Amino acid sequence: MQVAALRDEVIGALQELAWEQWSQLGVSAAPPSDREERAADPEALLLFTLEVGRTDPRLFDEALDWLALNEGLISVHRLRNLVTDPLDRALVESALSWVARTRRRGRLAEPATDELTPLFPGLATPSADLDPAFAEHGFARALLQPSGKSQAPRLTQPIAFAFRMRRLLGVGVRAEVMRALLTIRADWLSGRTVTASAGFAQRNVREGLSQLHEAGVIDVRTVSDDRQYSRSYDDWAALLRLGDPRELPLHFDWISAYRALTRILRFLQSPGLDALSPYIRASQARTLVEEIEADLRTVRVPPEAFAAIGADFWYAFVEIARAAIRRTREPAMP
Repeated sequence: MQVAALRDEVIGALQELAWEQWSQLGVSAAPPSDREERAADPEALLLFTLEVGRTDPRLFDEALDWLALNEGLISVHRLRNLVTDPLDRALVESALSWVARTRRRGRLAEPATDELTPLFPGLATPSADLDPAFAEHGFARALLQPSGKSQAPRLTQPIAFAFRMRRLLGVGVRAEVMRALLTIRADWLSGRTVTASAGFAQRNVREGLSQLHEAGVIDVRTVSDDRQYSRSYDDWAALLRLGDPRELPLHFDWISAYRALTRILRFLQSPGLDALSPYIRASQARTLVEEIEADLRTVRVPPEAFAAIGADFWYAFVEIARAAIRRTREPAMP
């Protein structure tokens, strides 16, 4: 399969995934026919969209319109925790600066406009009327005004469960801890599992778990020097006015999925990738897969299932990319 064909396939699938999620959270777009039964991860979704949206300006701009309206539902601390490289950081800080300017908070320094990177590489780079919030962080784009089309998420929808927890427990670690405990279907969860989903430092998660235990709403036990945590699905379902605990939304490891997919997308957009020899291209694909192997395994895409050697690894990489995308689209399972 040619690089260009795979790149177009991946971009189209990731754009569709982002639109499906955002359309059910209040962004102006037609929602999918099937309701998402898994709880979204808002900060992971936003970080993912800031990258995928560079291939779809309307997606990028409508996500920021939503953020300007619903800023109070987002944890900036957690969003910054999920940043993994300087490009992520620049995109996040650009978005936050734009929201601050839109909501008339603070003033932006006058940025230098030379050597700016086009925010949307597929579009002509504007030379005038640049948006200062993005130029301040190294990106060139036309001035962005909010569309005003976004709405607040409907908190009783399964996909918006994280926001419901934040309205109940505040925008902080306790809400993320309870989202993990209530959506991951297991009698007991290790502190490590909760920490991975919560997106906060281990120390903060441990403190949040301790506070919830002191409040009498979760249970704790120690097994071989490992603390494990549980909760009563029945009690929490009653608190949330659900008719049955099975109505609680399901969990999916969006952090790992989005992180792996973002790396795959960036790799496919690497300058000169199309011109490489089949062997070198396959070698670089193998290196990428080794780097994201932990995230692939977390979303149940074992790389060894697509074993190949030499130049043939490119075809294995095509199947790995497709499998990673497919895992994000599979129906939720309890």
